[in-house]
Amino acid sequence: MAIIQLKQILLVTLVVSMILSGCAGLLGPDVKPGLSLSSSGDFKGALAHYETIIKSGKANAKVYRLAYESAFRSGRRTTAEKYFNEAIRAGFAADSLAALATELWYERALMTMGQNNWVETGKAAEMINHFAPDSKPDKFCTLILEGKKKYDRGAHKGLWDAIVDYSEAANYNPSSGLPYFLMGQARYKNDRADYDAALEEYYAALKIEPDGYFASQAREDIKKIEAVKKKMNAFWGK
Repeated sequence: MAIIQLKQILLVTLVVSMILSGCAGLLGPDVKPGLSLSSSGDFKGALAHYETIIKSGKANAKVYRLAYESAFRSGRRTTAEKYFNEAIRAGFAADSLAALATELWYERALMTMGQNNWVETGKAAEMINHFAPDSKPDKFCTLILEGKKKYDRGAHKGLWDAIVDYSEAANYNPSSGLPYFLMGQARYKNDRADYDAALEEYYAALKIEPDGYFASQAREDIKKIEAVKKKMNAFWGK
């Protein structure tokens, strides 16, 4: 009798073990540590976790997708491209992955614009156009870059045209202060005696996005323009 009971216990244990093993297989690899690291801003740590899973041969489409985002946010864009392709091959929804790629490249475009790194902005804009042509991010970047070309040429009409481009770009991203910052630069370059028009744009930019990548430069420009305005007003007795 005891032997029969022992066999029954062993059988039940075996069945439970198989069920748990099957559930683990259905749930997939544990990505929670990587998600936790990402939420704290440690994308390199998150990537290291996902790459451990990948090296173990247990990665699924979700792991590759998470590895892609972590690699991108870590600045390892060649690695990110590799995991993007792996996620597609593993069956991750292409539309969803393209939407994520657009979001990441748009974030980079906004950052590089604010940092006055227009070469990198051009590269980001090309990727946005590849993943989401005619989207709001694509139109925003196109208009900003067109305006920047006109601004750099410096002609009077070109500067007015640049302001028009920047103004139109603002319609595609109301939460970005960047177009107003650029309009402020263009207005001041176009007419250095029209302080108030330029300052109005600068203050609008900082009101919308006080911590934008352009913010420190905007505050520096405001300080210089305010100083010139004060000096000239004193000269003319205003």
